[in-house]
Amino acid sequence: MSKANESDRFAVHDHSHRRSGGTRLAGPRGAPDGAAQPVLTAPAPAGRRQAAGLRAAARLLTASRTFRSLGNRNYRLFAAGQVVSNTGSWMQRVAQDWLVLELTHGSGTALGITTGLQFLPMLASPWGGVIADRYPKRAILMVTQALMGALAAILGILALTGAVRIWQVYLLALALGMVTAVDNPTRQAFAAEMVGKDAVPNAIALNSAVFNLARILGPAVAGLVISVAGTPVTFLINAASYGAVLAGLKLMRPAELHAAEPVRRARGQ
Repeated sequence: MSKANESDRFAVHDHSHRRSGGTRLAGPRGAPDGAAQPVLTAPAPAGRRQAAGLRAAARLLTASRTFRSLGNRNYRLFAAGQVVSNTGSWMQRVAQDWLVLELTHGSGTALGITTGLQFLPMLASPWGGVIADRYPKRAILMVTQALMGALAAILGILALTGAVRIWQVYLLALALGMVTAVDNPTRQAFAAEMVGKDAVPNAIALNSAVFNLARILGPAVAGLVISVAGTPVTFLINAASYGAVLAGLKLMRPAELHAAEPVRRARGQ
């Protein structure tokens, strides 16, 4: 190459360098200066909208799976009644302990006896399950819930009139435990009849959520009611709360229940 041509080439390169402000573009390692570089751009608006729509659909799908059983009318009635009734039951548990301490002037032994009498019959829950397998579960629940409400009303009336004695509290706690031993397994088995076998795990999970919600609300509400109106009113509120369960059971559509065939009595039972 001639010196003139080489001089012209350097002149052109120097002119381009000055036009760029004296700053050369740094290319990737091994790439020549000034080479075209890849540019990262933000996603297009349509792409962002599509991604947001997919995320929203995923959230809706998760929610639909979580609350699947609530799509069943019979289960909605049952769950609503359970929220009210379980809250009342936890209210009574707090009020009953308070009443025992008042009657016995703070006796921890009496409180322990009351708790033991109420929960001792739970050891007979397997026999309660046998009853649930042999007879219509909806009818059993209507009987057990009515009995629980009656026991709470009796305790409330005794406390309200001032005629309550500690032995009466013992007796009513034992009776409540005996009814609960039949009610609990029946209520758990009834979930399958309301929602069907495929949705049983979801129904059981929601039942646990309802129970834990009531366990939080019940004692808190009981404290307010006891401080304002006393323990007798708390018992009467619990008695009324069973009306929500009974109303829900009554309003159910029997034709939509997945009723199981009663289990016949086996030999030796």
